[in-house]
Amino acid sequence: MKNNRGFTLTELLVTVAVLIVLLVVGVPEYRSMTENNRQVAAINTMVGDLNLARTEAVKRSRTVTLCGSTDGATCDTANWENGWIVFTDRNRNQDVDAGDGDILISRNTGLPAGLTLRGIKFANADYIQYHPSGSMLDSDDGTFVVCDSKPNNTTRARAVNVTTLGRVSVARDPDNNGIRNDIQNASVTCP
Repeated sequence: MKNNRGFTLTELLVTVAVLIVLLVVGVPEYRSMTENNRQVAAINTMVGDLNLARTEAVKRSRTVTLCGSTDGATCDTANWENGWIVFTDRNRNQDVDAGDGDILISRNTGLPAGLTLRGIKFANADYIQYHPSGSMLDSDDGTFVVCDSKPNNTTRARAVNVTTLGRVSVARDPDNNGIRNDIQNASVTCP
């Protein structure tokens, strides 16, 4: 008698059924995980540049400005998702003045499509300036909020809080309502 090797129809159908179940359950979870990672990466990038601006202000003993920028060279927007720049700002005019010795320290070209990044609660949401001591100049505490374009995305919003002392921290959910809190301990909302 010959030994036949292969799969029976029942084995093949069971394998296909398991594969379909895995795809139905796994694909939406993978998409959600990917979107969550995009937001986390955006917040981490902003945290890094806020810390960079503060550190450079102290290191260089100069005012350093972080502002929204679409062209990577000038401050021109409060829609931070379009990009931002970090630079020394000797005369504190929110312009990179090469004649004054201003130096462009960092340039971010923006966030992936579908994400928004807004500054809230700051005295001026268009820019942040750090004093050579590491504290913020002429500003109140504030929060940067990253949201996606999904409806009902408040529970998905990510945020980073900045104190007037210049300290940066990722927003948490201390009241366990599923929504992170801003610098004033209120739930963050998406624009």
